[in-house]
Amino acid sequence: MSDQAVTAVAGLVASFLSGLLGIGGGLVLTPLLLYLPPIVGGAAIPVKIVTGLTIVQAISGSALGTLRHRAYGNVSARLVWLMGPPSAVSSLVGAFVSRDTPDNVILLIFAVLAFAGALLLLLPAKPRNESAEDVRADPRVAVPIALVLGFFGGIVGIGGIAFIIAALVYFLRVPPRIAIGSSLGIGLFAAVAALIGKAATAQIDPPLAAIVFVSALVASPVGAAVSVRTQPRALLAILSVVVILSAIRIAYTAITGS
Repeated sequence: MSDQAVTAVAGLVASFLSGLLGIGGGLVLTPLLLYLPPIVGGAAIPVKIVTGLTIVQAISGSALGTLRHRAYGNVSARLVWLMGPPSAVSSLVGAFVSRDTPDNVILLIFAVLAFAGALLLLLPAKPRNESAEDVRADPRVAVPIALVLGFFGGIVGIGGIAFIIAALVYFLRVPPRIAIGSSLGIGLFAAVAALIGKAATAQIDPPLAAIVFVSALVASPVGAAVSVRTQPRALLAILSVVVILSAIRIAYTAITGS
């Protein structure tokens, strides 16, 4: 199977989960693009190119997912505008830093972010029972979270989306469904900024990026439509499993090189 075919399949799966779970798809797309090509006889895709592809997927998948979740009333514009711009600034910085960051360090950052987010998602939480319009967040907490996660997300290519969901639910007590929808909007800011940085440092493969973009256009709206018909706790449980599995495999590669 060619790298183009593998990228298309991986993009469809990741984008469906992006719309379903609000994870930007990177947590699934990264391990698929790293490990699937050699298994099916294709050439390995460099780590930095993979992170660039996850940024492309995040932009298209997050944009479509945000629009769909917004139509369902699950996006807090207040949260998106509070956390999106600072995450964009720090994500741009992280993207430039990633150019000279060793591959194993990038993978280790990915694994730590993913695993920390998964642990938070497994903890009990008491979100406020509010609509998206009524959600409030303390800027003294929300902005630092956006800056830190945007920076590391710019390095690893996923915008720290999984951890943003956990932070919204457990630190800011945002209802899970609104956290999922709003995280896509926040991640869109970070992804656009990171794309600029990745492109400027030659970490984007245009042909593969086009495939990922189209895959996201197809699959992300489907995932968002399924999301609103699923119980919030079930969504968080699914997300936890996906995140943990990705984190374990990526950490193993970062440490052993295989």
